[in-house]
Amino acid sequence: MEFLSLVLIVFGLIWIQNIIYRKYALKNLDYSCTLSTHTAFEGDEIELIETVVNKKWLPLPWLKSEITASRYLDFAGAQSTVSDKSRFVPSFFMVKSYQKVTRKWKVTCLKRGEYAIDKVVLVSTDLLGYSSVSTAPAVESKILILPRPVEMTTPTVSPRYLSGDVIVKRHLLEDPFYISGVREYTERDPMNKIHWAATAKSQRLMVYQNDYTSRQSVTVILNMQSREFEQFSVIDKDAVENAIRVAAGVFDSTLSTGMPMRFMVNGNDNDSRVPTVTGEYFGREFVENLFVLLARLNMASTEDFGKYLNDVYHDVTSTDIVLVTPYLSEPILEFIQRKSYDGTSVRTFVIDELPKNLDTGGYAVFSLADTFRERKEEAI
Repeated sequence: MEFLSLVLIVFGLIWIQNIIYRKYALKNLDYSCTLSTHTAFEGDEIELIETVVNKKWLPLPWLKSEITASRYLDFAGAQSTVSDKSRFVPSFFMVKSYQKVTRKWKVTCLKRGEYAIDKVVLVSTDLLGYSSVSTAPAVESKILILPRPVEMTTPTVSPRYLSGDVIVKRHLLEDPFYISGVREYTERDPMNKIHWAATAKSQRLMVYQNDYTSRQSVTVILNMQSREFEQFSVIDKDAVENAIRVAAGVFDSTLSTGMPMRFMVNGNDNDSRVPTVTGEYFGREFVENLFVLLARLNMASTEDFGKYLNDVYHDVTSTDIVLVTPYLSEPILEFIQRKSYDGTSVRTFVIDELPKNLDTGGYAVFSLADTFRERKEEAI
């Protein structure tokens, strides 16, 4: 009889604690999950901070948080499960009555883009683990991972005159501050342009010869197409990612020159087919905005790059152009030749090897294939 009573008491206690935990385990429990920063570069290590606050007398001997985040946020030391786009990270706590527990994860940012902690599920059980309760607390933690700029060993652009002006073949008005020589007087020339020494020497009226100049500026053009014959969706994603990193390196190196800069790309950060183009600005704030734009670019092109260059040919009026492209083709070379003939300085950075059947004609075309091959070998 005493044994039966003891058994009934034990089962009664188990039943009571089961009811208590099912009803109160997740009551008065605060949970937060935040990232230590809102922006970082590829390869940076940041922290994810989990905080659990138990505001009641009931202890939680077993509390599990199931974090769903992007696969490109790599949790150090975590036995995580990775799917196509997500990473699932389990985290376990033992929380006493009225206790606050904080846990910090080291997280490595693997790839550019905008990511968030998608979801967190809290699971708790009773003392014996017979039943469990769960809840999904609201979490709002996002991070924008910026592309890591490639250090440009080859000069991209540099100021050619202290005044910031460069000589060009065509312009509306001559620059009175740039004198390239003398020529014979015409009826359209004002009297104050007469070169009296040259006039006396040649025994006929001679005037100063002025050049056409323009303020030096640069347009950076990025190609989001990985191959010459490609329809919108990118085939070689690594090549385009490397092109984006090179564009970031060009922005970085151009910042120190103080020259106005403009950015154009046959891509965007939305689902439309409208290419992206910025205004012409300079300064650190503008470059930081360009990094954000690069981070959010979709992995797709809006149109064929050769056609794109032909469409925007007359819109590109800068004195310097920097082309960044995964490959080199005849339409790209034709654009380089035409712009160079117009007096524009064009430098081209190609991610892939240069095709042997294309003659670059002595233009400033550089292959970065060896650079990225070495970086890949070092990573391995």
